Amino acid sequence: MSIAQVDLTAGTSEQPLRFKRRWILFVTVGEAVGFLVPAATGTLTASPSLERWQVPLLILAGIVEGALLGAAQALAARRFRRPPPLWGWIGTTALGAAIAWSCGLGISAIAQSAAPVAAVIVAAVVLGLTGLVAMPTLQYLTIRRTIPRSALWIPVNAGAWAVGIGWTFLPSPFIDETTPMQGLIVAYALAGLFMATTVAALTAPLARRLFATIEAPSAD
Repeated sequence: MSIAQVDLTAGTSEQPLRFKRRWILFVTVGEAVGFLVPAATGTLTASPSLERWQVPLLILAGIVEGALLGAAQALAARRFRRPPPLWGWIGTTALGAAIAWSCGLGISAIAQSAAPVAAVIVAAVVLGLTGLVAMPTLQYLTIRRTIPRSALWIPVNAGAWAVGIGWTFLPSPFIDETTPMQGLIVAYALAGLFMATTVAALTAPLARRLFATIEAPSAD
């Protein structure tokens, strides 16, 4: 009995740091690898012969990215107190990624259209906000009945993604139509890695609180 109590105490004291490290590692790897799929897809479909397939293929690639991210998040939390449901989390994350990619591609299409500047700005704001909240909102729906105060997941994740996505614009000043395909993929792979690390680090504290917090034992 005393040994069990010692083990529980040790696990409790080490748990926050252990969870954060595990979360950051898993989520960084899952999102960085996942982002390679749409990054490679966008590069490979940039040729005129494949251009008409670019949008649907990018959305499909986004679904793969979301599935890998969702799997990484669920597996990171799986050994702890209240992990999200594995397959439900993967499914909602993949769907949220598809919506986010659709919104992002919509912004790009509207920006290149002949629409008035005011209309472009309004559409960009609406689509941008929708894309940011889609994934965390769908994820929240899978845990709202089992994890208290999980609504915080939506704004925290939306904010983390708003910061992280900024990294994907980093390669733009250094690439052009003459950049080799390998160079494009490497550039966006690095941007994806920075984005993934940023999102993982910014969401780790709340993820630990929601999925790994061990409540204090009752007096009786």
